[in-house]
Amino acid sequence: MPDKIPSPNPQLTNAIPQTIQQTTSTERVDPRILRTRALLRDALIHLMEQQPYDKITIQDITSRATVNRKTFYLHYESKDHLLFAVTDELLGELFGEARDASTFHQSIEELQRYIAGRIFTYIIRYKRFFEVMFERRAMFNFVQYMKQYIARFYEERFAALDDAQLPVHKDVIASYISSAYVGVIHWWLREGMPYTPEEMTEQMIALNSNGPIRLIQQQGME
Repeated sequence: MPDKIPSPNPQLTNAIPQTIQQTTSTERVDPRILRTRALLRDALIHLMEQQPYDKITIQDITSRATVNRKTFYLHYESKDHLLFAVTDELLGELFGEARDASTFHQSIEELQRYIAGRIFTYIIRYKRFFEVMFERRAMFNFVQYMKQYIARFYEERFAALDDAQLPVHKDVIASYISSAYVGVIHWWLREGMPYTPEEMTEQMIALNSNGPIRLIQQQGME
């Protein structure tokens, strides 16, 4: 859960966190603050499963979260501000423990298996939220935002690689992987999830292993 409230500026949809870790700070936060934000997050997600985003009011959110409007405004300036915070939190959670490269020491093969498995399982958990977001009913450029978010994660993981030794620039590889994930996730949701998360994990691993991941492995990141 994020410890800092994201910028309330609507242009946040065009801004990507400088590092994945910035959205998942480990600074101590009052548990009461975390609990309140969790209640508001869950309330918004629940309401988005029940009705169009543009029909949801702050009163709806606070009633569902069992907090008052004053408490809401202590944390967020608007409904959109809450949405941006929730979006960053859920996208950050797609990577789980792999967000912290300093403590997550696995090979590239193990890393991609962990991430693929977690992503598809997590998408199912918040299925309706992602469906609404992909339908652009709440954030008009969510697809691009998600692509850039995933790309930034891989750029950080590939930072130590020597770009001059790769046949394809590592930022291009990161962009390729992120676009593949977002495209496949969007298709999977649109088609009613015809394959299980486990099947999707294996298919994404097969695709990546015969494409960008092989390039990385050839450079010595095994």
